[in-house]
Amino acid sequence: MNAKQQLICLSTALLLSSGIANAQDEKKPKKDYTPSVPKVSGLINARYSYNDDAAKPNSFDLRRVRLAATGNFGKTIDYKLQAEYETSVKIIDVYVRFKPVDAFNVQVGEFKTEYSQESQDGPATWLTIENPTVINKLTGYNDISGLSSNSRDVGIRIYGNVGKKEDYHVFGYKVGVYNGNGINLKDNDEYKNLAAFITLNPVKHLTLSAGQYIGHFTPKAVEADSIKAGAHVNDNAIKRNRTSAGLTYKNDNVFVRSEYLYGQTGDTDQQGAFVTAAYKFKHGIQPVLSYGFYQKDTSVNTDIQHDFTVGINWQPIKYVRGQLNYTYTEYANSGKPSGNLIEAQLIATF
Repeated sequence: MNAKQQLICLSTALLLSSGIANAQDEKKPKKDYTPSVPKVSGLINARYSYNDDAAKPNSFDLRRVRLAATGNFGKTIDYKLQAEYETSVKIIDVYVRFKPVDAFNVQVGEFKTEYSQESQDGPATWLTIENPTVINKLTGYNDISGLSSNSRDVGIRIYGNVGKKEDYHVFGYKVGVYNGNGINLKDNDEYKNLAAFITLNPVKHLTLSAGQYIGHFTPKAVEADSIKAGAHVNDNAIKRNRTSAGLTYKNDNVFVRSEYLYGQTGDTDQQGAFVTAAYKFKHGIQPVLSYGFYQKDTSVNTDIQHDFTVGINWQPIKYVRGQLNYTYTEYANSGKPSGNLIEAQLIATF
């Protein structure tokens, strides 16, 4: 075969291989990252509360007004932006997620630092009007450290689920790194905070969980004093560690959840637990019972708070729910008087 014939054969082979490759490429589905039309949703939460504490008069209030926009870029990228009006407008969620497979996903932005099973739920699904006290004090709602952030922070998280069985997964995990300062704030010390949470579903309706948070928090007032004194940014950071263990059993009618949390805040240790049970009858009627305790300093056996709540929820349609709660609070080994709280609220979602 002379050089001319070799050149013709080589050219023919290249053309054939190129055609085959192009045909194969055409058969492969092309990834589509076209942005979807944003979906707008919201929540309106009106409340009435009566407290026999003279310092907390009975009152109507708009407890929460939320507006959210969600969307996606194809099947593997989505986003959320959510703002809330309570006493002022604030951004509480803003994040982007990359979700290539069930077992590994990445989330970046501002969102809940989940290390407790109870704190993952939102107000539209809470069985009681108020969070258990230990959740308020140790998960960043009205935290004993001074942090008040709706349990949210700015950071990055990886998460996933494995072991799929029918319509649930056997094992789930979430691991994140955060600033530690709460909503819309940069870090003001050199520490980064770590939150980890795992779930195990041995059967479909039962979830066992464990969580760990390791970090520090520097209140704004402490930061300002440190700057004036010329101190290092880490000198007055408050240690803020948390550990949780819990279980939830949930089917169409029955809901039972119990969780224990242990905290280390500065030089003191805290602990608390709760158990909540509910049963849903016909027409959306759901009686609820809950008990919880919270000890703000485990080194002394005083001022231990016990809360007993009885309530009823009524959800006549999917988007509207009414709640009525009575909570009796006593403080063991303390001179504080017991308290009575009656609350009623209406939540409408769209």
